[in-house]
Amino acid sequence: MKAKLLKFPITDFEEVYAVIDDENQRLHISPVNYSYIITLDLTRDLNEEIVLNTQYGETNFNNRVRKVVGKIIKELNLA
Repeated sequence: MKAKLLKFPITDFEEVYAVIDDENQRLHISPVNYSYIITLDLTRDLNEEIVLNTQYGETNFNNRVRKVVGKIIKELNLA
């Protein structure tokens, strides 16, 4: 398992933990100051995983989640 703390200038996601579970091939993302967790299956299409995990709820919040998750995937070279 690998963990990394990332920082962004995005409300609710200023500090985000990203944990890669090598054994189960999953990426767990959780902001420090907000009660929200998203888990992506690294064996599937990550763009599709993001859409599936953010299709319900408030649109502006989901847009922030997509932006942060996209940056994390890029930062961790998972794309």
